[in-house]
Amino acid sequence: MAGNEKELKQEEMAVKSGEKQEISRSGISGLVFVGCLLLGLAIGFLAGNIVVGVIGGLGVGFIAMAAARYATGEW
Repeated sequence: MAGNEKELKQEEMAVKSGEKQEISRSGISGLVFVGCLLLGLAIGFLAGNIVVGVIGGLGVGFIAMAAARYATGEW
């Protein structure tokens, strides 16, 4: 059974049983956060100041994660 057919079958079963089911999101915001953190680490390593790179990556990562959550409708 294909992915869409399986999801539709699960939704039909939930409707028949009277349960409400939340639609799961892709979770892209976590990947954006980790990507920014690793980029900050790499930039800090190349610049010779790892701590500043990691803290910069954290800051950019949190902002990018919030933007990704807003864009995907996770909020």
